[in-house]
Amino acid sequence: MKEVIPQSKHIITRKRPLQLWLSLAVFAVLIVGLILILQPWRTIKNVSVASTVVSKEQIKKYVNVSQKTPYWRLVGQQTFIENRLQSQSDKVDSVKVTLKDDDVLFTVVERINAGFVQQKGQWYAINQQGNWHQISQPDGDAPVYSGFKSDAVLSKTAVIFSNLEAALRQNISQIIFLPTKENPKRLKIIMADGNTVLATTTTFGQKIVYYPGIAAQMKAKGVVDLQFGAFSYNYKS
Repeated sequence: MKEVIPQSKHIITRKRPLQLWLSLAVFAVLIVGLILILQPWRTIKNVSVASTVVSKEQIKKYVNVSQKTPYWRLVGQQTFIENRLQSQSDKVDSVKVTLKDDDVLFTVVERINAGFVQQKGQWYAINQQGNWHQISQPDGDAPVYSGFKSDAVLSKTAVIFSNLEAALRQNISQIIFLPTKENPKRLKIIMADGNTVLATTTTFGQKIVYYPGIAAQMKAKGVVDLQFGAFSYNYKS
């Protein structure tokens, strides 16, 4: 036993330096990998924003990102930044942060206000999914709905409105359900540019897209009738 014990201690002594060097090597690899990922010497060169509701200046303010911002501050933090931006504005539905080379792109999807409706003296705002929530009063950035006897038809019309191009949405002031014997699903749409559109709930989304082209050819303000065709006439006609 006297010869075995010293030999065992010698083996253990030889293993310890090897384990130490292996640990140091692994640690060094991790440090090098971390440096290569974070690249502390890199900075953001360009900040781009694709948005109609949030400006580049607001983006920079909300998340403190600009030219010469260290690249490592954004790597792996995209989800955090996206959530923070979304929480900063009630007009933002979602945000996508894209890093490419030394550029960062913020793609912002607008949270669309589909309009307002008043029932029993209470105002409601309608979102892009057709859901309602109580408000004190309309803020004027979306159309007011009236005349609808069915909440389901109103919500469906609001969803269709939400899917229109921004320029067309901004030109619609009121959407009135105004049925007639000839068209029990008629909509009367008051445009901000002074024209009136007559449409049908079932074809409103497909036909309203023709409005800008028809309105551009009108010599005076009037009615654009999209109920059973697509034509226009002046108010004085």
